Amino acid sequence: MDYYGAAIIVPNLLAAAFTAWVAYKVLTGKRTEHRTAMAICFAFVSLNSLVLLMEKMIGGMDLALPVVALEYVCESMILITLLIFVVQYIGLGRYVTKRNVLLIASPAIAAILFNVTNGYHHLFYEDVVIVQSHGFYMFEADYGPLFAFWMAYFFLVILATNVLLARVLMDTTSERRAGLSTLMLATITILITGLLYVFSPRDDPLVDILSIGFGLTALIVFFGERRSDFGSLEIIRFREAVGGMDDAVIILDSSLQVVYANRPGRKVLDQNSDYLWERMKARGLKVPAGSNKWETAMVIDDSSRHFILSTSDIFREGKPVGVVLVLHDISNRKALEEELRRANRSMSTLNQILRHDMRNDLTATWGYLELLEMTELNDRQKHLVGKLMERAKSANGHLEFASAQGAEGTKATAWQDVQSTIDKVLAKVDMKGIDVESHVQGIRLLADPLLENVFHTLADNTVRHGEHATRAVVRGENVEKGLAIIWEDDGIGVPSDRKELIFDKGYGDNTGLGLYLAREVLSTTGFTIAEEGEPGKGARFVIRAPSGWFTWKRPPSP
Repeated sequence: MDYYGAAIIVPNLLAAAFTAWVAYKVLTGKRTEHRTAMAICFAFVSLNSLVLLMEKMIGGMDLALPVVALEYVCESMILITLLIFVVQYIGLGRYVTKRNVLLIASPAIAAILFNVTNGYHHLFYEDVVIVQSHGFYMFEADYGPLFAFWMAYFFLVILATNVLLARVLMDTTSERRAGLSTLMLATITILITGLLYVFSPRDDPLVDILSIGFGLTALIVFFGERRSDFGSLEIIRFREAVGGMDDAVIILDSSLQVVYANRPGRKVLDQNSDYLWERMKARGLKVPAGSNKWETAMVIDDSSRHFILSTSDIFREGKPVGVVLVLHDISNRKALEEELRRANRSMSTLNQILRHDMRNDLTATWGYLELLEMTELNDRQKHLVGKLMERAKSANGHLEFASAQGAEGTKATAWQDVQSTIDKVLAKVDMKGIDVESHVQGIRLLADPLLENVFHTLADNTVRHGEHATRAVVRGENVEKGLAIIWEDDGIGVPSDRKELIFDKGYGDNTGLGLYLAREVLSTTGFTIAEEGEPGKGARFVIRAPSGWFTWKRPPSP
């Protein structure tokens, strides 16, 4: 073989070998979503390099035409799998469905059919000749209008892949940027050499632009893959997912050196690195660190911020090789808690003043009633004085209850057992013969400490307004958006036009504050209350607790 023959054969063989090696490495490497499409794409690049070489060795038109058709099959598969691979590689694999793959492949299938049936219509090739030089051959054609269809498809697929890659390229890590750049360079090389092949004269098999283009593409892919390892999609996805988190994530190796930090993590390290290491040293943090959580405060962008810092170990083959630090910003929660504490302190102080003044007035009223009771009164007057004494005692009981609850009201929300709360209420409220059934065992609510007042109001409502009520039932019920706690009785119920009015401040025959305050207490933790009973058949109050604000551990069946 002379130098001319070697110059024709060797580049195609090297291109086939390089891309075959990449296809094998991808196929036997990590299990990634895009692995199959990537391996098939590079396998057909390798096969196409051999087909292009085969074309140069065939001088007969009858055999050359089928080989050229095979070339179009290979290039169609390259285009189809390339687009699928890129879509999966950038994380949009959910769009790769059988229907969409068929839509992508349809123009390629049509172009292959136009090529194979050209002898009947001569619209793909108007004229075909074979040029010979030094014992090698070149397929030369005058292209018809249907070839423009193939070129448009070829151009649009390459353009689409590069647009998708470019969109990701601008907002990704440096490790991934190298891989994306390699893929973009390879596809642009195919596009440019494909266009040059169509518009350049083909009279010398040595200057085969298409073979040269695929050879350059093979070299780009071969060396680019060795440098960037763009087959490793799991690492890319991890970095993208963690990089988009609002929490600061910092990964340390076994010697507690930083190996990765997302954007918020880098900001923490840039502004508080020394402080963070001091706190870690003070807590004796080392690998394995175990699961830890503690609060800390740092200055970020000249603003004091509160964080919950948590740790977890990274294991490889059962051995700890590093630790993950996650810093979750709780500054807004801290500010809200402080506002609630201040509000509760203010309310507690106001309540103490009001209770003090009311108790003074009540003591004076009680004294006057006792003096009045010692005077000469007729039976009717004695009866009325007795009723006033009862109401005064009841008012004093309410004040004592409010005084006990006032201390609880200064606390933050807490987990409360609903059954225990109802038991406390029933011990304080005279139900006047009304039987109460409770089916809320095991339910705990993360609620305002004044939750007892809510059930006190519901029990009192049954006694005061149920009239002929003889039975009340409180039960829990799982609903779509959380939990419903239902208090219902068999009294007269609430008229339809008053179901919302009864929760208005000042509405009712007594103070008009009971149900209003109950709704206010529940709303502090996102709970709601509504009256949903049927008028004339009893009241039905439904308290709804959202998910995350209740637990329900049902007791075992007897």
